[in-house]
Amino acid sequence: MEKKDLSIDREKLKKEGFPEPVPITEELIKSLTREQYEVVYNLKALAEEEKKLCDEINDRRPTPSGIIMEGGALTICEDEDDWKVITLELRAKLERVRQRIKENLEKALDCGLAHLGLIQRQCANYGVKP
Repeated sequence: MEKKDLSIDREKLKKEGFPEPVPITEELIKSLTREQYEVVYNLKALAEEEKKLCDEINDRRPTPSGIIMEGGALTICEDEDDWKVITLELRAKLERVRQRIKENLEKALDCGLAHLGLIQRQCANYGVKP
């Protein structure tokens, strides 16, 4: 069976926009170059890290009692301002992860992965333009 090259040049992408999206299948994953595979893998790992950080931030939301347990210690968190201060470091980490996601989406477009529906959706979510 002949492999079909669905990748698209970045210049053509800028002119014509995204092509019809293609779902990720096992067969497609096997057809990726090493560079393309690494980009997809990195995006998966970064998405998992982003979710973990979001969960940690949300776990520290203000409670009705104003007290949250944090690593065995009690922390006062009565309102949104307290929550923002308590989660400041996590928010900074989250911003760095999101920046790395954007960088990897740019790499995905540069190495011909613009045809993947997942890449197209994530580019829209993170403001990465073709």
